[in-house]
Amino acid sequence: MQSPTSVHTAVREHYAELARSSSSCCGDNNLYTDQLLKDLPSEVSSFSLGCGDPITLASLKPGETVLDLGSGGGLDCFLAARQVGAEGHVIGVDMTPEMLAKARGNAARLNVTNVEFREGYLEALPIEDASIDVVISNCVINLSPDKPQVFREVFRALKPGGRVAVSDIVTNGQLPPAVQTNMEAWGACVAGALDVQDYVRGLREAGFVDVHVQPKGAADQMLAGLPIGVPFSATITAHKSAGSERTSKEVDLESAALDRIELPSGKLEGLLGHVADLQPLDNGYDFRVTGDLTEIRSVVDAIRAQISCCSPLQVNLVEAPDGAHVRITAEATAPVIAVSDIQ
Repeated sequence: MQSPTSVHTAVREHYAELARSSSSCCGDNNLYTDQLLKDLPSEVSSFSLGCGDPITLASLKPGETVLDLGSGGGLDCFLAARQVGAEGHVIGVDMTPEMLAKARGNAARLNVTNVEFREGYLEALPIEDASIDVVISNCVINLSPDKPQVFREVFRALKPGGRVAVSDIVTNGQLPPAVQTNMEAWGACVAGALDVQDYVRGLREAGFVDVHVQPKGAADQMLAGLPIGVPFSATITAHKSAGSERTSKEVDLESAALDRIELPSGKLEGLLGHVADLQPLDNGYDFRVTGDLTEIRSVVDAIRAQISCCSPLQVNLVEAPDGAHVRITAEATAPVIAVSDIQ
């Protein structure tokens, strides 16, 4: 096993404490449908450290072999195991012994026999070459200090024609340097978030084709449209070509796709009415807006309610003598959102 970096150590300590306390970072689990979680004990179904639902995204089939990167307490593995059935197999990889112990205990409690958990790093997966049909992950790849190596390892592990279905945190620009070097922000799924263009480029350079990145929900579409490096939740899909090598045509098509990548704008202008002025702030922007103040308050409240739990974003409505202002900042010192009105 490779030697851990300072990032690995900080992240492992963070998640070891969560495993010991059985604390889910985002409270009640609203990432999955009730049907998907049906018949699972609440102690298992409520322990989620993710930012999305890679199981539904993956469209798993009976008999497939699935690899979960950063399997944590095992929830996604157990959900995948149901869908691939007795003829299928699910492997969870995690670097945190406390998480592995929790997952194995949950597997024994649920009497799940088509799942196993292996200790290892995403940058050096304990997985045989070309042995996996589908790779899933839930808000974990952003925690790696060497994502290009993770993408290469995923490509190596997948069978020709295999696919990737991932929920992760990305940004629409570079994070402030103070956030990138904050170890607490690494553990909170913030500091390691890649710019969306870099995420696509990294997968392509590893050999993947048909790469797509999509903001997860309405609030994330808003964030993706902002002209600052704000983290937001996204779904990422990609495929390993069925052939042994990528063709020049595939490379050309992927290059063109990267140049044309478009995210839903979701700009606040369209939601808050006419923007009379925009001024840059430290790590963010100040939008002076015109329109119905009640509507503006409602939209700001909706953004606060829906924004990712693991974002350092702060959204403040300021009612000043020259009109209403919506101030959006990415706070370098606050890995978890804390919002309050400024009167």
